Amino acid sequence: MRPLLLIVIILFFKPIAYGQAMDDSAMINREQAAYKLTNTHPDSAYAIAAKDLQQSLHAGDKRASAYCYKTKGWALFRLGNADSCLSNLLLSTDLFRQLNDTVETMYNYLNLANVYSTISRFKESAHFLMKSDSLAKTKNDRKLQAGIKKQMGVLYREQGQYAKAIPYFKESMELYLSIKDTIHVWDAGSGLSSTYNYLKWNDSNLVLLKWCASLVNALKGYSYQKGFLNEKFGDVYFALSSYDRALDYYKLAYTLFASGNNSADMAYEAINVGKCYRQAKKYGEAEKYLLQAYRLSDSTHMAHYAHDAANQLSDLYKSTNDWQKGFTWLAITSSLNDSLNLTDQNEKAAELQTKYETEKKDKEISLLKKDQQLKLVTLQKQEAFKYGAVLVMVLLALIAFLMINRYRIVQRARQQIEIEKLRNNIARDLHDDMGSALSSIHIISKVVLENPDEKENVQEHFKRIHENSGYMLESMSDIVWAINPANDTFEKVLFKMKEFASDILEPLNIQYEFIQSGELSDIHLSLKNRKDLYLIFKEAINNTAKYSHCTKVTIRISHHNNDLLLEVADNGSGFDAGMIVNGNGLNNMKQRAAEMNGSAEITSEREKGTRVQVRIRSHD
Repeated sequence: MRPLLLIVIILFFKPIAYGQAMDDSAMINREQAAYKLTNTHPDSAYAIAAKDLQQSLHAGDKRASAYCYKTKGWALFRLGNADSCLSNLLLSTDLFRQLNDTVETMYNYLNLANVYSTISRFKESAHFLMKSDSLAKTKNDRKLQAGIKKQMGVLYREQGQYAKAIPYFKESMELYLSIKDTIHVWDAGSGLSSTYNYLKWNDSNLVLLKWCASLVNALKGYSYQKGFLNEKFGDVYFALSSYDRALDYYKLAYTLFASGNNSADMAYEAINVGKCYRQAKKYGEAEKYLLQAYRLSDSTHMAHYAHDAANQLSDLYKSTNDWQKGFTWLAITSSLNDSLNLTDQNEKAAELQTKYETEKKDKEISLLKKDQQLKLVTLQKQEAFKYGAVLVMVLLALIAFLMINRYRIVQRARQQIEIEKLRNNIARDLHDDMGSALSSIHIISKVVLENPDEKENVQEHFKRIHENSGYMLESMSDIVWAINPANDTFEKVLFKMKEFASDILEPLNIQYEFIQSGELSDIHLSLKNRKDLYLIFKEAINNTAKYSHCTKVTIRISHHNNDLLLEVADNGSGFDAGMIVNGNGLNNMKQRAAEMNGSAEITSEREKGTRVQVRIRSHD
């Protein structure tokens, strides 16, 4: 099908013999049409550009040659030949600069930045991107602005600065949408998708890709872009460990790239397919695709893809215990790694040279301007500086005084509020707990004193006085412990819990284990929350000791993603939770958890034990 299309295109454009006069505008129009063709049929675009280039060079037509080099270079990029692509784009750029064609020069700089970033030469990419941006400031070209923002996102992403990359990709997509350039909307969207993939934002990535798919799949042709879209879907499902779905998308992407003979993309996709087969332990299929990926990468001089394929093959043969092949491919990986490092050193040297030349020119221009203006403004600057410095110092002093004063007032107010809260809580606890217990002791004592002859109930009355006074001492101890600044850390809370569990459970011969997980040292609880958590724990342990008839209790405390989880589980007789409305302090535990903006869940079945789970946010 594609050879037939090539014949039709060539016949339609009616190539001109060398001896004939050339129609410059017709050739340029043909090359601009061929440049657009690179997205769908890069081999056909390359054939048109190569033929027109011969004619333009023969006629000495620089402008036509510049367009031919541009189309030829971009077609080679789509076909996976990055080195030849760069040489053609650089020749095109040089010709457009000679012709003072600023717009085409800007677009070529952007194309060069794109190609260099694709082959992981980010310093050269940044160099040409800055040059394109510098020229773009003189133009109001939204398409160029969108391309620059997209490429800026790529550079930030490859430096690991994902938060900075995301806004650039989104702005690029919006600009392309505003000019209804669907293909480049997806081009920017693919960059955003890769960023989400690095961040493991899989849900956001799927939403983005489905939206992009609704745009791209509505277009006819564009097999390259559709292949790239399927690759991105594969990346998401691979990250989600859904290897079968990832494999389906990667294989479809490989087929689409193969239909356009995009060797570099076929190599990369073969690596992805090989990875999926390796995960599925289909080592024969994995070996087939990875070897093909290495051959394609080597033939197109894509060292970074060859490195990835060799590394995957080394790991594959280790998995199959073929140590000889594994060692061979490990050596190839190391060799390619050394080559990539050498390239990086060369890039750094080129970057330093570029910086030096740029800074030298900037300094020369700056010195000339300063020399011209210095005599005219020296006296004005000195006077302005004096008055300005005095005014700034006064303002800074005033601002500093106001900020310090405000800070002190706010701190005093906060301290006063905290003190008032603490007083109110202590007063409430003393009134509720101590008051109730003391009232009970007072009434029982009065009964005993008023009935001295009723000796048969005296022992029972004294027992109740003993229990209430013990409860008072325990409650007072808990209040003093909670407000003591020495107990502010969560480690002290854990120690108190372990001490209480030991005191209650060991005398009853109940085995217990205390399991901790997560970074418990990072937990920060307010005084009230610290106390309420401990009281919930006490209530759970007391209920277990009194009513469960258990032989073993498991206590778990974990901290993950700012969630603090406390769990007390026993193997006792349990109860029917649906039949109990009040009792065993269950409602009390739930109320305390709710006051901490958390939740308490009590589950139990007869003869299957009881489990109390409390979950709160550790920063509340």
